[in-house]
Amino acid sequence: MTDRERLANLKQAMELIAEAVEQLPESCRDLAGNALLNIAAEAVADDVGCAEAGRIFARLGDLLGQGHRPPMSGALCLSGFDA
Repeated sequence: MTDRERLANLKQAMELIAEAVEQLPESCRDLAGNALLNIAAEAVADDVGCAEAGRIFARLGDLLGQGHRPPMSGALCLSGFDA
């Protein structure tokens, strides 16, 4: 799969997830971000292992702390390997 295809698939997945969150009951919407983060953390840890997942999320924390926000049209580069 090319980088262009991966980005297109990522964008589609983000749009589908955003639409699904809008369909949640209002009482659950504020919990959606935390739920998605838990799912993402588990998936990343399963994919690359806990140590590498920790490095990826530390990099994400650094970028967020610097005021960078993941764009809906793409992704933040979290490592030289585009983790």
